[in-house]
Amino acid sequence: MNRLDRSIFSTAVRYLKRFSRKESGVISIEAVLIYPLLFWGMCASFSFFDGYKQSSRNLKASYAIADVISRERNDITATYVDTLYDLLQQMISDRSDVSMRISFLRFDLPDDRHYVQWSCVRGQSFEEWNDGTIGEIRNKLPIMPDNGKMILVEVKDWYRRPFLIGYGDEEFAMDNFVFTHPRVYDKIDAPGGC
Repeated sequence: MNRLDRSIFSTAVRYLKRFSRKESGVISIEAVLIYPLLFWGMCASFSFFDGYKQSSRNLKASYAIADVISRERNDITATYVDTLYDLLQQMISDRSDVSMRISFLRFDLPDDRHYVQWSCVRGQSFEEWNDGTIGEIRNKLPIMPDNGKMILVEVKDWYRRPFLIGYGDEEFAMDNFVFTHPRVYDKIDAPGGC
């Protein structure tokens, strides 16, 4: 190694030693490393909080609709169900499509099965229940006495996350399955269909 090469080498070693002892740029480097993680954490926290808030709204709105119907004394009409659907959308108040299915069921103990008295659908995600298809959800329904009546409200809301955080799907369905017994009259009819 000639003299010039040794001089360049020793100068480089000196600069590297001096650089390794300096602490003046540590904060800048830490900031560059931590700010993206901090920003992601804030977005993720907001997304999770917003999802739980929306789930809570959906459940409360479903219970409110079931409670309104359980206190009904008159017949259920298409206009009445449309108004309930509008109320549901106002209570949920999100930026996605909402579907609702309301059904009135009767349980027959000798046949050991449920019968659909009527079923109403609003939105795109559901089809009306009938006596042949209601057996698909038999395990979800509560135990009922002979000739017992039940109001079943199902709500499906497609939740879209406010931020893409790299975890889970961007959009997913929030399903609610609420049932209640009629409070005032045991027979709630929908004679004209709904």
